[in-house]
Amino acid sequence: MPGNNSSNNDDITSKAAMKQTEALLASEMSQLSVEERSKALDDLHCVGEELQETPEMIQKLLAEFEMAVQKERNPIYEMAINQNRTYVEDPTFRLRFLRAKLYNVHEAVRKMMSLLECKAKYFGDDKVARDITLDDLSEEDKQLMLSGVFHIQDGRDRNGRLIVHFFGKLLSRCKADVMIRFSYYFFVNILSSIPDVQRKGIVAVYNDATLPGETFTMPGFNFIRESQGFFDSVPTRYSGIHYCLQAKSHHLALNNALVSLFLNGVPQHARVRTRIHYGSIMELQYQLQSFGIPLSTIPFGEEGNIRNDILNVWIDRHLEETNQRIRFYRPDATRGWSQDMEIESERSKQPQHGHCDKNEDDAIEALGMEVHDSMWASSTEVGPDDAVPMNRTTGPIEPTEMDVLFGKGYRLQLHPGNVRFREFLEQRRGEYEGTPRQNRRDIAIKFAQMLRNNGVRFLQKAGSEEWVESDSAQAETKVAQFFRELRKKRSKGGR
Repeated sequence: MPGNNSSNNDDITSKAAMKQTEALLASEMSQLSVEERSKALDDLHCVGEELQETPEMIQKLLAEFEMAVQKERNPIYEMAINQNRTYVEDPTFRLRFLRAKLYNVHEAVRKMMSLLECKAKYFGDDKVARDITLDDLSEEDKQLMLSGVFHIQDGRDRNGRLIVHFFGKLLSRCKADVMIRFSYYFFVNILSSIPDVQRKGIVAVYNDATLPGETFTMPGFNFIRESQGFFDSVPTRYSGIHYCLQAKSHHLALNNALVSLFLNGVPQHARVRTRIHYGSIMELQYQLQSFGIPLSTIPFGEEGNIRNDILNVWIDRHLEETNQRIRFYRPDATRGWSQDMEIESERSKQPQHGHCDKNEDDAIEALGMEVHDSMWASSTEVGPDDAVPMNRTTGPIEPTEMDVLFGKGYRLQLHPGNVRFREFLEQRRGEYEGTPRQNRRDIAIKFAQMLRNNGVRFLQKAGSEEWVESDSAQAETKVAQFFRELRKKRSKGGR
C-alpha cells in the first residue's frame, strides 16, 4: 500500500538520520564504570536517589569553596565583592553551584564565576552582585518568557522531579541575547531557587512539535554557541534529558544536527542521561510516559499543537508568590501569543536568595543553608485562632536539626533548623506582604504555630552553654522580625 511504503520510508530515513547521534550516546555510556552506568539508568527511569547531605559535609565543602575562590581571584569576583560582598558569600547561593556539580568544588567555583560573567555581559557590570528582577528585563524579554519557549510541567515525574519542556520551533524565532536574559530569570530566580531542584535535578524534554504544514527552522550557529555558554553557567543539574523528534524526513535531519550540537555542549553527566525518541506525536507521548512523565499535563497535544491553555502555570505561581504581576492577553491556542502585551511589576528589586549584610546579622540570625529534606513543606495550615499553647520543655535542651536557634555567628547560620526556618518564611513572604499591616501579627502567629505543630522548637541560650525553649511570643516576634528585615533590604535596592 502507498501509505505504508511512505511510512516505512520515513522510518528508514529517521533511523539513518539518528544513527550518528545515538552512536555518540552509546559511546559515552560504554566509557562509564558499572556503578556510574547504573546510576545514569536509575536517574533516567525515575529510581535514582536525591543528594544526601550532612551539616558537617556542607561546612567542609563551603570552607573548600572559599579557599578555591580566594586562590582563583577572578576579576569578575573582585567586581562582585566590591559591589556587595554578602551576595557572593551567601552560603545558600554557593550551595546551588556545589549541588549542581555534585560537590566538585573547583567545577562549582568555575560555574559561579561563569554565571557572574554572563550576568555582567547581558545585564551590565552594575548588576553583578544583586538579583535580577523583572524590571531588569526588557519588554521583548518578558514577551518571550511568556511565549512558551520553556515550560515547567504542572506535575512531576515518578521521582518527584520537575520537568522542563523546550519547544524547538520557537527557538528559531529568538534572539540569543533576549533568550539568555529571560532564561536567566527563569532558571536562576525560579528553578534553581527550589531546594528539590537543587537536590534532585530536573528532567528536560526537548520538543520539535509542529502542526501539519509548519516548517522547522534550525537556530543559527551564533545562537547555539551563546546559549550553550549561558546554560553551562546555570546552577542546575540535569537528571534526565529527552529529545522528542517527529519522524518526518523533511526536518528530522535538521533536528538531528541541532541535537548533536546541544549534546556536545553539555557535560558527560547530562549526555549519559539522554534519550532520543522519534515517531508520531502520540508515540512520543507514550515513550515519555514510560520514563515516568505524566501524560495529563504534557504541554503538547496529540496533533502536535502546543497547549497554550496550560503554559506558564509555574511562572504565574512564581509571580503570585513574589507579589509581582505580568499582565498580558491570552489568545486562543491556534494563534500563538499576542504581540500586544501590557507588562508591569508591582514590586521590583525583590531578592531571591535572601542575601544579608553583615551589619544586619543581629536581626537575621536565621541566615544559612538548606540541609536535608524540607521537613516543613507539608506543614498544616492553621490560623491565629487555631493556635494552641506551646508545651515548653523545661530545663536544658540538646538542639536537633529541626530546632531554630536564637543567636549570632557563622555556626548558627549553618544550623539546618535555621536554614529551613528561613526557607519556610521566604516561600510565604508574599502572603505576609499582601496582608494589611494591622493584621500582620496574626500572620506571624500563624506561621510560628505551623512550625511548632510540626515539631520545631525555638531555642535560646540560658547561660554560656545551655539551651532552653523560648515562649510563643518570642517565636512569633522572631517570625515578624524576619519579614521586617527582608523589607528593609528590598528598600535598599535588593542587596
